[in-house]
Amino acid sequence: MSKFKKMTFLKVLTTVAWADGEVSQSEFNILKTFYRKFDLEKHEMDELKPYLLSPISKKEKDTLYRQMVAELSSPQEKKEIVGALEEMVEAHKRMKSDERELVDQFSEWLEKSSHTRRSFGRVRNFFQGTIFKHARDRDPDMEKYFKRRVLKKIELKSSHSKISTNLPEERLYFVCLVGTLMATIAHVDDHFDPAEKKALKRCLADQFSLKGKELTLLFEVVEEQARQGFDFHEVATELNRVASYNDRIHLMECLFEVAIADGEMAHGEAEEIRRITKALRIPHKTFIECKVRALDKIR
Repeated sequence: MSKFKKMTFLKVLTTVAWADGEVSQSEFNILKTFYRKFDLEKHEMDELKPYLLSPISKKEKDTLYRQMVAELSSPQEKKEIVGALEEMVEAHKRMKSDERELVDQFSEWLEKSSHTRRSFGRVRNFFQGTIFKHARDRDPDMEKYFKRRVLKKIELKSSHSKISTNLPEERLYFVCLVGTLMATIAHVDDHFDPAEKKALKRCLADQFSLKGKELTLLFEVVEEQARQGFDFHEVATELNRVASYNDRIHLMECLFEVAIADGEMAHGEAEEIRRITKALRIPHKTFIECKVRALDKIR
């Protein structure tokens, strides 16, 4: 089966993951498992990003489903897709009779010559009842990977520098979630300008009432985290969970402050902020309004 057809299948799965209004970390990991199984390259995975960032319209979903059916034309291709699904279901635990029945139903559905919108709905329910069935089960180890990582860094740096922080753990976690995204903007062009560092520190200080050595400590952690890389989807999902809408709006304003700190806003910086705000469920209109205000400051 061609990679083009595999991408169509993954896009369909992504629309299913959005069924309850968000893509959980576990659902995202399932999609990444398929990505690895299909031996796709990074630039091909990038094609999925728009589908991961926000749900698509019902009309687009129907088009994708019809495209998937049309592309899976040969018995071998259909067998490959069904086999991949069976492996995913088996990965959680032994396939139960109801899950086996759903896989069989999907196989039969692929063989039909005509498909209605209603039948597409049944296929969506099939995916939710099999591979995404356990995706909402709590997985503390996976959900808290970023948290464990940044808190460990704070602990090690604090011990080494003899700088202590009085912030509670959850507050430290929130600072690092927000700060890492801010620092990401500064690293878009692979050059962390002194003015950008100053703007990032100022945003952290103002938003979290940080100062002195405590500010220096947390600044080092978030800057290092952004530079070394992190799971963007996990951070965005956690911020949606712990931050209010107003918190996210304020974060967006800080992102633009960092972006214009050197006297200009690069296209890459604006696009990265757009990607972040979209993942944080901030309306595009609100993003544009904030972007215009930021540009006005440097004109």
